[in-house]
Amino acid sequence: MNEQKALEPVSALDGFFSVVREEAAANPTFARRLHDALGSTVLFQGGDATAAVDPVLMVGQGVEAFRESFLTFKPAELKKIMKDFGLAVPADFKGKTKTPMLVDLMWERASLKYADLTPSL
Repeated sequence: MNEQKALEPVSALDGFFSVVREEAAANPTFARRLHDALGSTVLFQGGDATAAVDPVLMVGQGVEAFRESFLTFKPAELKKIMKDFGLAVPADFKGKTKTPMLVDLMWERASLKYADLTPSL
């Protein structure tokens, strides 16, 4: 049997939160779930954030936060996100090669999905 030595409460918590921090740093989806659970607003920016960002949920933060986040992504990343979330098909990208154009398309499509998910009051 594996015997563990008893830890002081603060040391036990330090070890626990260290593991959580490491996992959040290595796994953007886990980090997003933690932030969602805490109710905090997070700014996702290009690159590694592609795996964690949800454009439909980002609509709820407003157009300014949406644009601030997604303008940091490369066109190929934006196209992948839109395909992954069912917001666009390759034909929708015709003539849209610049990031701002793609962000506008994503906002339009994600806003429609967001409206379907949130009940009107």
